Amino acid sequence: MRRAAHSIALIVFLSIIFLSCTRNGVYQPPKEFGALEGKAAIYPETEFVVISDPHYYDTSLGTEGKAYQDYLIRDRKLLKESGEIIDTAVKEISRLPVDFVIVSGDLTKDGEKVNHQALAAKLKRLVDSGKKVYVVPGNHDVANGEAVRYQGARTEPVPAVSAKEFAEIYGDLGYGAALERAPDSLSYLVEPVPGLWLLALDTCKWQDNQPGGHSPIDGAYAPQTFPWIERMLMRSIKEGKAVIVFQHHGILEHYPYNKKFYSDYMVDDFERDGNMLSRFGVDLVFSGHFHAQDITSKTFDNPRRVIYDIETGSLVTAPCPYRLVAIDANQKAVIESRFITAIPSRPDDFTAYAADYVYNMTIKLADAKLTGYKVNEPDRNKINPQVARAYMSHLNGDEKMRAVIDTDGLGWWAKFVMFMQANLLYGWTTDLPPADNRLIIDLAAGAGNE
Repeated sequence: MRRAAHSIALIVFLSIIFLSCTRNGVYQPPKEFGALEGKAAIYPETEFVVISDPHYYDTSLGTEGKAYQDYLIRDRKLLKESGEIIDTAVKEISRLPVDFVIVSGDLTKDGEKVNHQALAAKLKRLVDSGKKVYVVPGNHDVANGEAVRYQGARTEPVPAVSAKEFAEIYGDLGYGAALERAPDSLSYLVEPVPGLWLLALDTCKWQDNQPGGHSPIDGAYAPQTFPWIERMLMRSIKEGKAVIVFQHHGILEHYPYNKKFYSDYMVDDFERDGNMLSRFGVDLVFSGHFHAQDITSKTFDNPRRVIYDIETGSLVTAPCPYRLVAIDANQKAVIESRFITAIPSRPDDFTAYAADYVYNMTIKLADAKLTGYKVNEPDRNKINPQVARAYMSHLNGDEKMRAVIDTDGLGWWAKFVMFMQANLLYGWTTDLPPADNRLIIDLAAGAGNE
């Protein structure tokens, strides 16, 4: 009995040590890494574009009726206009002197096969214009049980795609050019320009999806993908390749209380994983998922390095952004925001239309949430616009708002509810450094200094 008790105690102790290593930012690299550490690669000159969360929706799946309207009540994406927005972005980007384009997940509304096939055809126009294109899946994209069409008051299942079908559909958009593929995910490695490696990391949990069920929002590197990433990064150091990562989920917190309120929008072990990528010399991680135009950074010690998580907002959600990135011979990376400002059906008022759409839909979502908290209608009408403005300030980036929700005139219960949500609204209106829409980063020797 005593020996068994000692064994249980040892297991508990080792479990605590393991959890602390994976949950608190502690990362122990493989022993063979020691001889490679500190050998920073030189970034080649290149320019590229970043798109995220295009959520393409083929209107043949329905844009009328109660079922479709019920879906829109809990959504802020310009689904009906998504084809026009994507076509406009493709047309703009095809004219830019860039080497490649990356798309960091949520390619479709809910993983419908018809949407994947149509989006792939649209993105191939960029390939035809001389650009290489690389995609990774988002949480909406693979084996999604919510792939449906809208028929009046009801929904009807439509074919989704498996992981194998996803890689086949996007064979000309990354997977066919892969130097390596991860064994248990849709992660892969490519070399878009000589001397630069691009790690396209699948952070989604599509393996857990069930027919008719919701796809997990949170993400993580799959069990065998994590050591695969380590091997690719060690190989990059040996071969003198600079590495840029792109994935759907974030690697860092993007605002105060991000972990508390919306941890599902970062990889589960983001402290450990960010530490790991930084330790291997990764400076830039491009992400999406939360639909905000936001850049954040973190300094890791031993050795001292800075890693940047450059989140790009949804192409089909105001302000409808994409990013232009240029790395020069002096190891300076210039990251700039670009925006879709007109589409064929709205040549003059698209920016205002898109902003109003997000604002009004956010009010509806806030109203539904507050109704669930039993806040009365007059108080909801005072709170909802303030929530919408706070949320939109974060979507746009470079937040200027600092005001706390004005609770004057609210009932005691509404004041209590807003007190409980105050940290979230403070987070949305607090812009963590650095700048979000135009940033210059010094990549020399991995210094990562602005």
